[in-house]
Amino acid sequence: MDAETTLTTFQWGSDERGSPWLRFEADGRAYGSDGCNRLMGRWERADGDAVAVGPMASTMMYCEGVDTWLQGIATVRVLVDALEVYDAGSSLIGSLPAQPIPA
Repeated sequence: MDAETTLTTFQWGSDERGSPWLRFEADGRAYGSDGCNRLMGRWERADGDAVAVGPMASTMMYCEGVDTWLQGIATVRVLVDALEVYDAGSSLIGSLPAQPIPA
């Protein structure tokens, strides 16, 4: 399976309350949650194996104790069983495990 197919085949992260997750649709839409706020935007192939994401719009709720690191997303790289998330400065800010898409 190529990186783009893998990207759109899985949900990345957990949909448990307070946990970050992302979904990527084949039509270029991206959406998810940072564990508190809903995120929505677009994605497209970038150089090499990178995927450019954003800018992402977000709700702006305050949730005590939730790390909203996912709001810094700029690019992602698809691994076998995880998605690496990078900021605009190309620094790794986190990763999300591959999960089956919830029914």
